[in-house]
Amino acid sequence: LASGAPGKVGAFIDEFKPDHIVTLLRDDEKSFQGIKQGCADRKVGWTHLPLSGANAVLKEERTAGDAESLRRIPEVAKLLQAGKRVAVHCAAGMHRTGAVCYAACRLAGLDEEQALETVRASRTLTANEIEQTRKGGSSIKDAVEKLLSEMLPEAQADGETSPLWSGVANEDSALLASGGPGHDEQNEQDAFEGR
Repeated sequence: LASGAPGKVGAFIDEFKPDHIVTLLRDDEKSFQGIKQGCADRKVGWTHLPLSGANAVLKEERTAGDAESLRRIPEVAKLLQAGKRVAVHCAAGMHRTGAVCYAACRLAGLDEEQALETVRASRTLTANEIEQTRKGGSSIKDAVEKLLSEMLPEAQADGETSPLWSGVANEDSALLASGGPGHDEQNEQDAFEGR
């Protein structure tokens, strides 16, 4: 499920039944209001990892808030390790959501191709956006790979994921790439299964 900004949180939770929602919106974004309370009302876990946009990953100079949220991406992998069904959303479900979902897949032990295909299975648009070359000649996927190499210095240069995070997800876990409830882009709801 990859879609746009949250609208009706309760309806989203009822339809997709996540155990946990990861919100990438900043506090000042219009769609942010109500998500935390909606999760609490429905007894769904909630994590807030606010990112300013695609540049949070693409630029090497990051705000303190972006840097902190990026350092916390392994929390998503740990949720998968615990067998949770996790929905990740931002405003449009493309750049921020794609970066976090791709990174979580990599931290869960998938190689680059598997991680990208897992995102693509959830939402083609999201995968296309993170592999598209952007200004400066880098893609979001490439920027995430660089970020992961900084986060996990023991990761090998050949793209192999650090053994620290291999096998994080299990067959009961699922990662949902989402822009959030209320955005109906053909209601793309295919969950991509953690491996």
